[in-house]
Amino acid sequence: MQEILLAVISPVVFAGAVRIAAPLVIGSVGGCFTEKSGTFVLAYECFMLISAFFATWGSYVTGSAVLGALIAVMVSILVGILFGILVFRFQANGMIVSIALIYGAWAVTTLLLVSIFQVRGSFISPDIISFQTISIPFLNQVPVLNDVLNNKIGPVYLAFLLTGAAYVVMYKTPFGLRLRGVGMNATAAQTAGTNIRRYKWTALIIMCACCGLGGAIIPLSGVSMFTENMTSGRGFLCLAAVLVGGGNPIKTSIVAFLFAYTDALYLTLTSFGLPTQLLSCIPYVAVIFVLIVSKLRARRKAALGAGRLKWRKKVTA
Repeated sequence: MQEILLAVISPVVFAGAVRIAAPLVIGSVGGCFTEKSGTFVLAYECFMLISAFFATWGSYVTGSAVLGALIAVMVSILVGILFGILVFRFQANGMIVSIALIYGAWAVTTLLLVSIFQVRGSFISPDIISFQTISIPFLNQVPVLNDVLNNKIGPVYLAFLLTGAAYVVMYKTPFGLRLRGVGMNATAAQTAGTNIRRYKWTALIIMCACCGLGGAIIPLSGVSMFTENMTSGRGFLCLAAVLVGGGNPIKTSIVAFLFAYTDALYLTLTSFGLPTQLLSCIPYVAVIFVLIVSKLRARRKAALGAGRLKWRKKVTA
């Protein structure tokens, strides 16, 4: 039991969590923009799965992980444009379109896997070039941080930078102010002269680009392979992180890291001979727990606000 407790807080688990968190953080940070713009998008899984395949294909063809990731981002944006045309132009229901895209992405990637690589299930090749790890010299002198943060691929460090940049853009720039205004009250924003459709399109493209990069990380993080349904629900974890974080990039990233930590914990605890069926539930139990806690906090804030309003009415009466 003591070994299990030590494993829960070991640097190995946190190092794995940092690695696993990169696609979740990047994808969920992009989702903060659509959340704040008032656009309901459920298709995170679609964007990430499509991107994972085309990142694999792009890296295999070009011999470059960076070019593979760029191809994945462009394809994800193209799929997002299809979503935007259906939802913004033809006023289709965003939830229905998202569900259709999610199932369509699974079918299309399976079809392309058979058509291009002539295999079913998974494709592994040494020609799929992954991102190279980056060594940070000064971290070599810090024992714990060296194990947790050093020698990671570039997108892992990019995830931290994107979180800070997204927060600054969201809360410290006129663009972020107008974007949040569009999500809070579109009519008032339009009356003030804000082009609502342009801001919704911009938020959608940012989200698709981030999900594209997040999806590209999955096959190019060292595994150099693609499998059917490779994202395995990571898109839904991004959605849950955005909803729990309320569209705040920093809060959302913390929630995404929590989900990644539970996933890394599951992978670590399997070495102790514990039932894998039980351990595999840990990430999803964490999602439910976080959603319940956030809901209770929201109710508590609403109750406090209602109590203050009643007190003010009594004072002014």
